[in-house]
Amino acid sequence: MLMTSRALRRPRIGTRPEGPLRVLMPRGLAALATQSGIGAAMRHQEKAIRALGHEVVTSPLQPFDVVHLNTPFPDTPLLAAWARLRRRPVLVWAHSTEDDFRDSFTGSNRLAPLFRRWISLLYRRGDVVVTPSDYSKQLVSAPKYGITAPIRVLSNGVDTTFFRPEASARARLRESLGLAPEATVVISVGMQLVRKGILDWVEVARRMPETTFVWFGRTDPRLLTAEVQRALESAPPNTLFPGYVGAERLQEAYAGADVFAFLTKEETEGIVLWEALASGTPTLVRGIPLYREAMPDGVITHQVTGDGPEFAGEFAAKLSALLTGELEDLTEAGRRAAEGVDLEQVALRLEGIYELAGVVPTGRRV
Repeated sequence: MLMTSRALRRPRIGTRPEGPLRVLMPRGLAALATQSGIGAAMRHQEKAIRALGHEVVTSPLQPFDVVHLNTPFPDTPLLAAWARLRRRPVLVWAHSTEDDFRDSFTGSNRLAPLFRRWISLLYRRGDVVVTPSDYSKQLVSAPKYGITAPIRVLSNGVDTTFFRPEASARARLRESLGLAPEATVVISVGMQLVRKGILDWVEVARRMPETTFVWFGRTDPRLLTAEVQRALESAPPNTLFPGYVGAERLQEAYAGADVFAFLTKEETEGIVLWEALASGTPTLVRGIPLYREAMPDGVITHQVTGDGPEFAGEFAAKLSALLTGELEDLTEAGRRAAEGVDLEQVALRLEGIYELAGVVPTGRRV
């Protein structure tokens, strides 16, 4: 019986995985994303894979049963083609959209339509496309992305056994930052981009001189836009920029902070927000569509909606109210929400995606 070219290219859909799998998570250019949200998502995937009893391999020259492709780099279509040649299913993670590429680096707004065409090409290489939220699924389901493969939602997740409330972290955080034990500390985490809200964050800090604002994370100075450079250079003395820090330090920061303030203007999920919620940190976020739908204001997070000249003042006013206890304590609700996307839960849902993609151990293919 002759097989069609499509049947030769794509594995069967609907076969249930049997036994441990070898999952290819190629290093290659993905190493460039180590300090980004995509890098964190890849580390979470590895934990979920191992929690299922499967093996992670990192070289495409090693035997593998399925490949996870996460980055929008030039080696991604080559890796997809290699998997196709070997008749292995391809799972492509749609972490990025045209929307969250804007307001990132110098020239990003002009390049955004080209970037969308590029990632559309990558996403169409997947037997299954995985995206971290219903909101991002809605975006990449638009006709301009041209995706015909199944699109499934799978949170990037959070390790709630690692990110957790810890009373002793408060003193350690202030000591590590050289602050007085009673200092009020508001933190944010991410790359220093307009999209991440760094400009508004500096203005909020300027309006609250008695509060220390700490931004963890950095962007290569060569990629900073001129307005971000000016904001960082003119930031008030109550702002601190420790740069990129490891997981242990970050866990201490979440658990020891008075508030996690996330002023991002666009996200497909936002792992750092899950980390803060898992740590029992009071949170105040910009009310972007993703969070208005998934984490309603006054239910899981407190929110301030807007993006105009009044926004910094409105955010500062609500932040002050949160710090003084005038707003409801939502930390228990936030912790429960984070437990719903714990990596163990993510692992179970990942197994279902393997089933959809027809992933089976090598030697059991039919």
